[in-house]
Amino acid sequence: MKKLSMLALSLALMLPLGVKAQDSELFNHVSLGVSLGTDGIGFEAAAPIGRYVQARTGINFMPSFKYSDDVKIYTTTDLNTGSEVDEKVNAEGKLNMVDWKLLFDFYPSTKSSFHFTAGFYLGKETLVKGKNTEVDSEGLLLNGGAILIGGQPFGANNVGTANIEVRVNSFKPYLGIGFGRAVPRNHRFAVSCDLGVQFWGKPKVYSWDDDILHGGMKEVNYKDIDEDSSASDARDAIKVINSISVYPVLNIRINGRIF
Repeated sequence: MKKLSMLALSLALMLPLGVKAQDSELFNHVSLGVSLGTDGIGFEAAAPIGRYVQARTGINFMPSFKYSDDVKIYTTTDLNTGSEVDEKVNAEGKLNMVDWKLLFDFYPSTKSSFHFTAGFYLGKETLVKGKNTEVDSEGLLLNGGAILIGGQPFGANNVGTANIEVRVNSFKPYLGIGFGRAVPRNHRFAVSCDLGVQFWGKPKVYSWDDDILHGGMKEVNYKDIDEDSSASDARDAIKVINSISVYPVLNIRINGRIF
């Protein structure tokens, strides 16, 4: 429902401008498009701004892919001196990627299909959410326990849930190139494609922390994990996650001009 509301708002921003400018090159047409790519499934509205620029606004979302596995339990509130037990619980990770976007395509000439694109995506800060989906039979997680992922303990809250998040910037500038026009000039329908990058900052891993003053979540810094410890796999994974500061975008769109 939220996705449909965002698309309707984007279209509402375009339509009044087009109705008032039928005889000029400024917002004299409006098109709708649907896309598929590394930024997910997209729906957008587009309109020309003069003869060399087209504006696009809409939403993109990635289907909520999930992955689950059984993980071991860590038994103490002191994550530096505890021990693991044989019992396991199920843990699940879910992708959480939804963005509103505002992009501008710049064309070198009035006949060119090649374009440069600049703009931004604006979405949720939390990219991936993870947690255990059950509590162990002995209630260890309810009493200051943790789950082990890659050898690293992630503490559970007072209801036995170990929340883990991968966060990026909610504001993501975008730069790219592409071929095709979001608002077709000579035909009712057209196909276009884009290649670019979102600059979403340094992704960080957060886990539950009982410091409520700081939102109950604390960054897990790979530098705080000994590279020779049993949590070296988690250390390496977090280090890689921290290094992915841009996200590649490749998509293909079908555009249809409505007037």
